[in-house]
This record gives sequence, C-alpha cells and structure tokens, in this order.
Amino acid sequence: MRKLVLFDIDGTILSTGGIGGRSLYRAIEEICHEKGMFGNNPTPKLGRVRMSGGMDTQIVHDILEGVLPENTVQQLLPDIFDRIAELLREGCKAAGANVILLDGVQELISAVADHKACLPGLLTGNNKGGAAAKLDVFNLNPFFQLGAFGDDARSRNALPAIAASRAFEKTGVRFTGKDVVIIGDTPRDIECARHAGAYAIAVATGQYSRAELTPHQPDVLFDDLSDTQDVITTILSSNEV
Repeated sequence: MRKLVLFDIDGTILSTGGIGGRSLYRAIEEICHEKGMFGNNPTPKLGRVRMSGGMDTQIVHDILEGVLPENTVQQLLPDIFDRIAELLREGCKAAGANVILLDGVQELISAVADHKACLPGLLTGNNKGGAAAKLDVFNLNPFFQLGAFGDDARSRNALPAIAASRAFEKTGVRFTGKDVVIIGDTPRDIECARHAGAYAIAVATGQYSRAELTPHQPDVLFDDLSDTQDVITTILSSNEV
C-alpha cells in the first residue's frame, strides 16, 4: 500500500440537508434536560456556531460555552454523542430522498477500496457513531477500515496523525507526507492536510464554491468527484507534486 486516502463526510461524500446540525442541538438539549443541567432555566440561550468543517467535540463545547462549565460539558459528551447517532438514524430515515449521496462518490470509494495501492479511511468532524449513522444510509461503512473522528480530538489538525497511527496498527505501513491524501470540501480540510504535510484534494460540492476554496491553495480542486479515473490518477501521483 502506498496511499492512505482519507475522506471527509458532510459535503464530500453526502448531504443530510441540515439533519446533522439539528440532531446535534437537539441531543444537547435533551441530554442536558435529562440530567438537570439547566436547573431553573429550562431554555438557556445556546451558542450558534458554524459547523462546516468543525469537530463535534469542539462544537458542543462552543454551543455550551457560558452555559455549563467546561469539565461538565466534557463529562456529558459520551451521552450527547450517543444521542446524536440515534437522532441521525431516525432523521435520515425520515428524510428519505433529502439525504443524498454526492456525484461519483459511490464509484470513487469502491475504486479506492479495490485498488491494491490504497487504504481508504475517514477523516471527519463527526463523532464515530454519528459518522456510522450517516454512512449506513448508503451502506458505505464496510468500505472504510479505519478513521479519525470528531470525538478523537478538538482540533481537526490532530486527525491526520491519529488516522496514520491507526493505519500503521492495522497494516504495519507508515504513511507519511503526501502518501496521506485528504479529500474534503472546506478550507479546514485543506488546512489540516497542510498542517500534516499531506496532499489536499478539495471538492466544491459542499458549502464552499470553487472561488471560495481556491485561495486556500489545495493541491487539486475538483468541481465534484464524478470522474473516478481522474481522481484515482491524482491520488496515486500525489507524492510526485
């Protein structure tokens, strides 16, 4: 194996039409009410944060900043994440056709998984259970042998090293530098690839347009992932750049 190929989920693989964000807020409210965390204030004002490219752990902390102490939020995270996953499964099932797999993704993931030089994985701000719930809609979980998730760290920049460590544990291969390929749709995906010395493939299928992604200087920028052969060729030649 020569390439560790790490896919973001939201805006890169699929779109839930906002179900993810709504599930996260609802999970926070339900768990905090269940445990009596809001006391005599049944409807405290929760923070509003931009979730695109963010990490679930940090997002929850930001939403509850000034409402609960940081150590209390940290203790609540496992229950909140479990509830997010439950709500996502319910919400995605109810939404039906509004949850979509983005163009070319099924073919690309299959091609990466079948290629003897590639090891597919996930690099996502979703917590592990939430990621699985979203991918289950399209039966994609079996394609991914490992990943780094939003409950592994508070900073996305920490995830490439975590994913590479798990890949080494699984295969005995040390993936370093541009042998790690990160595919994502936000400036934060590009930034974390740069931080790790990895190869950044950006795709304009999420909330950011080509014009908005270009200034962040990804190694390659695609409008979408529909040309499977072109993307595979780009992945395999990443360390030649």
